[in-house]
Amino acid sequence: AATFTDFNLKEFGEEITEEMQLLVKGAQIISYSHIGKETEVTLDKNLLKNSVVNLITNAVKYSGENAKIEFTTEINKGACTIMVKDNGIGIPKEDQKYLFDAFFRAHNTGSIPGTGLGLNIVARHISLMGGEITFNSTVNKRTLFTLLFEKT
Repeated sequence: AATFTDFNLKEFGEEITEEMQLLVKGAQIISYSHIGKETEVTLDKNLLKNSVVNLITNAVKYSGENAKIEFTTEINKGACTIMVKDNGIGIPKEDQKYLFDAFFRAHNTGSIPGTGLGLNIVARHISLMGGEITFNSTVNKRTLFTLLFEKT
């Protein structure tokens, strides 16, 4: 079950960015920005952190040495949106519908290690908080993951 608390999403984003910047490869940069004047959210901070860390870890893992990973949080019109965008290897069209299945790994991951459980767990965490996860990806161009939480 999710344990909801109030916290500052912008500070949360800044902390994760700092932590994750230590784990990048080569000259990768994680660029964080928060959109909107509001910063307070009511979500499960641990589930959210695990989810975002997982998405950024994937972006790092599947992107080149000079990649820029864009991490954005936004609060407006009663919704909270969190986005992680990279310009890495992307997810092949034919693999996209299986992406959140347990143990599924896209066919272009090659020798990059992984369990195929990360996104399955992220999807479960997000749904426990009443949110939704979507993505948009083009092979060898970019991948964008979006977490959306409507305020009730």
